[in-house]
Amino acid sequence: MLAAALAGALLYPLISHAVPAKGAVAPDFVLKDVSGHNLRLSEYRGDTVVLSFWGSWCGPCRESLTQLNAIASLPGVDAPVLLGVNLDGDAGRAVAVTESLHLAFPTLIDTKQSVGRLYDVDDLPLTLLIDPEGRVRGVWTGNTNPMPELTRRIKELQSQ
Repeated sequence: MLAAALAGALLYPLISHAVPAKGAVAPDFVLKDVSGHNLRLSEYRGDTVVLSFWGSWCGPCRESLTQLNAIASLPGVDAPVLLGVNLDGDAGRAVAVTESLHLAFPTLIDTKQSVGRLYDVDDLPLTLLIDPEGRVRGVWTGNTNPMPELTRRIKELQSQ
């Protein structure tokens, strides 16, 4: 009995949580933005969405946010919906970073890190490309620079 309980405990993290795989439907969630407005991911069905999880203490996150901010002005790309999810749990720090980087897209505050757990975020930044049907089409984590491939995939989705 103990062996079965231990096996179940060891398998639980493997089967219950994982960054959504390519082709999987992105889990829906509701979070408040820095202005206190509720935003629901499913409200953006029909749009291409770039979802980026970040922390104020994370240098690569700041670089990634700056690059994401520039996507809106890339030639040949209709700007996707950009959503940043801050995992600090401190709205003040999130607002400070948002303002200092002049982010032109909503920053959502995950104070309880419930969405971070839903998406199994353990390496920042985590960036996902979500197609108009709500399916994940790309996942980038950590220090990798997703911009060249992300831009290419956005163009592909918009040409379909």
